[in-house]
Amino acid sequence: MQDVQRIVGNRIRKYRKDRGWTQDVFGDLSGLNRAHVGEVERGESNVTIQTLKIIADTLKVKIEDLVRGI
Repeated sequence: MQDVQRIVGNRIRKYRKDRGWTQDVFGDLSGLNRAHVGEVERGESNVTIQTLKIIADTLKVKIEDLVRGI
């Protein structure tokens, strides 16, 4: 399961960095705690579907883009 979490986290980090956002900025935009964002990006947190939807909406991507091919 950690491999899945790490892959999703890496994709989230890539989309965030592509937008030039720090974790603090992303946290502010999404309403998520910056520390939690870091845990998700490192694959240390098993995100809920609700949190994944918040992340995808903030990044303006589909949830599918975050989990495709896993």
